[in-house]
Amino acid sequence: MNELALGFSVAALAKGVIVTLVVTLASSLVAIALGLIVGLIRISPLWPLRWFGVAYIEFFRGTSMLVQVYWWFFVLPIFGVALSPWTVAIFGIGMNVSGYGAELVRAAIQGVDRGQYEASIALNLPRLTAMRRIFLPQAIRAMLPAWGNLLIDLLKSTSLIFFITITELTTASKLAADATGNYLLFFAVALFGYYVIARALITPLVRWLERRFSRGFVREAQA
Repeated sequence: MNELALGFSVAALAKGVIVTLVVTLASSLVAIALGLIVGLIRISPLWPLRWFGVAYIEFFRGTSMLVQVYWWFFVLPIFGVALSPWTVAIFGIGMNVSGYGAELVRAAIQGVDRGQYEASIALNLPRLTAMRRIFLPQAIRAMLPAWGNLLIDLLKSTSLIFFITITELTTASKLAADATGNYLLFFAVALFGYYVIARALITPLVRWLERRFSRGFVREAQA
């Protein structure tokens, strides 16, 4: 492996890791925000909102993420809507994952003990106040482990943005392997790269949030 090829490989991998981190962070924010909104809409007492939520979830959860990204990138320009590759990557992945996240939100809220709904009605608490102060804190605590899994899946899904011309970790590893001929090394880097990112960033964040939202509910685990 000559120095020129090695330098190119290291630079390509570093850029690929940064791109993967940026897309993961941005699309996670989109997925969390839309997942929460659509999950709340899904349990709205107003049936048009409920059906909108059902349609949103069924569409994004029931169709392929890659095909959705292709639609945003290749089909929308036919109708005069041209989006940049970064916009498609962030919102394409984020909206797809939000379909799964919305169901987690719905299930967690509906999983709160029925007696607490009845108590909030007996106390004449406004619905929004009861949701914000009673139901959501408990639901968030319940849904966090599943959201952690979902965000790890989102991280791994960023490899699909190669198809819309963005060079992320997997593509950078392929370029480095092509340049050096060392496919074992660089695909091992790609293989474990996602694991390291998940273990170093997503898992600690989710566990910190679990401890934070568990205060007052369960005794904190000893470190």
